[in-house]
Amino acid sequence: MQREQRIDVLLATSVTVGVLGQWLVTSYVVMDDIHVASPLMDLPEWAPATWLLQTLPVFFFASGYAHGQSSSAPRLRTMLTFLLAWTAGAAVLSVNGFSLAAIREFLGPALQPLWFLVPYLLLTAIAPWLRRAVLRYGWTTALVPAVCVVLVDFVRFTWPSSEWLGNVNAVSAWAVPFLLGLAWRQGRINGAWLLGAGGILTGALVALGDYPTSMMDVPGAPMSNVAPPTAALLAFGCAQCGLAALAGDRLGRRAVGSRLTAVISDAAFPLYLWHLTALALISLVTLRLGPVAGLTSPPTGAAWLTLRLAWMPVCAMALIGLLALARPPKPRRRLPAVATCDALEE
Repeated sequence: MQREQRIDVLLATSVTVGVLGQWLVTSYVVMDDIHVASPLMDLPEWAPATWLLQTLPVFFFASGYAHGQSSSAPRLRTMLTFLLAWTAGAAVLSVNGFSLAAIREFLGPALQPLWFLVPYLLLTAIAPWLRRAVLRYGWTTALVPAVCVVLVDFVRFTWPSSEWLGNVNAVSAWAVPFLLGLAWRQGRINGAWLLGAGGILTGALVALGDYPTSMMDVPGAPMSNVAPPTAALLAFGCAQCGLAALAGDRLGRRAVGSRLTAVISDAAFPLYLWHLTALALISLVTLRLGPVAGLTSPPTGAAWLTLRLAWMPVCAMALIGLLALARPPKPRRRLPAVATCDALEE
């Protein structure tokens, strides 16, 4: 299937902004112990900035559109490699004297991408059935998981003992942008309507409801919009999908695009899977130095964010190195049987 420039642009933009955003708001703080912190804990007024940094809805939206262009099997192998690497990594940390609590602190953010990529694998696996549903019912197919998210939120907020139901939203909330992406491929959504309705609903839920302003996870916060996803994140995601559809329509369905966006688009899944592992690795390497400004020092002010930006190239190089190490070996090309026989006869 021919690739489209607009999908490369949307996937590359969503994963790049998402990775940079997570690197900005996540820190392994080294003091008397090791713990995960975020500048959003000390700078809550910066929470609205996460509306620009949370781009996973676009990732699922563009993936829904392009679901037929690639198989989920290589991605499953990538995830297995990731899990094996962290199993070995946890064992190495344990042998080197790290406490169970410290290991958990490192594993928490590093494994966080699984919250999104496991549902992503499930959705891509059942994409043919979802596509048939969208062909028949159009964008209204997305109403089924959307209503599920709202009902789950109502139940778990009304009866706190049912908090475990939030795990259902880990699939249903991301199914909505995925289904909208399928509908967009068929020209059956209105981007302006999605942007307007989603934006208004997001503002209403945050302003009038009990939902936090931040669209990214904040360690220690009493509630998160992300883990598990909430109705506020769902509404926000619909607004993002509308904006992405409008931008994509303007780009058109041209096949020629930037080589860089194509490379990032092809590597979107492993990039997001490994990006917090890269941050954990750099933090481990500098552990003996004590708190390092902008990296493992407490993220307590705007100056820390400025210093963290200086660490971005290092994080990027570490991520590229991890992807190179984790890349599966290319299968050897076998000579055709006829050619082999001819060679033996000679």
